[in-house]
Amino acid sequence: MLYQYLFWFYSHPAVYVFVLLGLGTISDIIPVFARKPLFGYKGVAVSSIGIAAGGTLVFAHHMFAAGIPGFLRIPFMVTTLLVAVPTGVKVFAWVATMWMGKLRMTVPLLFVLSAIIIFTIGGLTGIPLGIVPTDLYLHDTYFVVGHFHATLFGGFLFPVMAAIYYWFPKATGRMLSEKLGKIQWLVITVGTACLILPMFGLGLEGMRRRVADYSLVSGFQSLHITTAVGGFLIFAALVMLGYNIVNSLKRGQVASANPWGSLTIPWLVSSPPPEENFAQIPEVVGNPYGYGIKGHIHARLKPEQDGEGTEIG
Repeated sequence: MLYQYLFWFYSHPAVYVFVLLGLGTISDIIPVFARKPLFGYKGVAVSSIGIAAGGTLVFAHHMFAAGIPGFLRIPFMVTTLLVAVPTGVKVFAWVATMWMGKLRMTVPLLFVLSAIIIFTIGGLTGIPLGIVPTDLYLHDTYFVVGHFHATLFGGFLFPVMAAIYYWFPKATGRMLSEKLGKIQWLVITVGTACLILPMFGLGLEGMRRRVADYSLVSGFQSLHITTAVGGFLIFAALVMLGYNIVNSLKRGQVASANPWGSLTIPWLVSSPPPEENFAQIPEVVGNPYGYGIKGHIHARLKPEQDGEGTEIG
């Protein structure tokens, strides 16, 4: 029991280290391709603090079935459900930002859209796992495996894919192939659905984790085959990404300094950035998400002596 307390006290907040990175990436990319300011910018920023703080107070929900004292179950159930509030703030803000926006269906945005859907599935399936009576039934079943994969894929893997396609031109000076990127997005999205969704059905039917042979139980094998197909599709999509990166480094389209029309500071300089980074000190003069606001400027490079500054807006 002591090992479980120590393990989950560390390991559950560690999941949020991954997820917060992905959620921040989503918040940064959506306004660029919706051409709208990020809805509720301050609320989105504060919600990250809420997720980080709340994530340290929910670890014992992994131990509802481990024999912990009954008086500990209720407070940890409440904190588990409360951490969904700041997460919901982010999802609402993302959807509100895209609402009535001028969406450009580029590869980064496609990965972000898949991330939001899959992460929401992960969040919604986490609610019954945070409620003591349902968790006692679902604990250590494939429902938990599906929930965890949905949370990590939607909260980390897909945002990382979006980040690679978004920042690759800035880092390398070359554009990744949009055509191959869209094929990869479709394959990995379908593969993730095939991998994750059957796990929820398996868990509800009582399929336990870490059991080698369920050959005598009808109906389980076909769902396991579906998850295996999903895993192979995800692997194939990652191979496509590797090929796209290697090929684009050699023969990719040359990227301009700001191919996406972003407002944030890194896009003030050439792609790839010069060795000395900024020749002049950047000066922030406005909101980084002021898309669609006439005359808006986020930052400018201070002019050199007898020269003109460079603005981004």
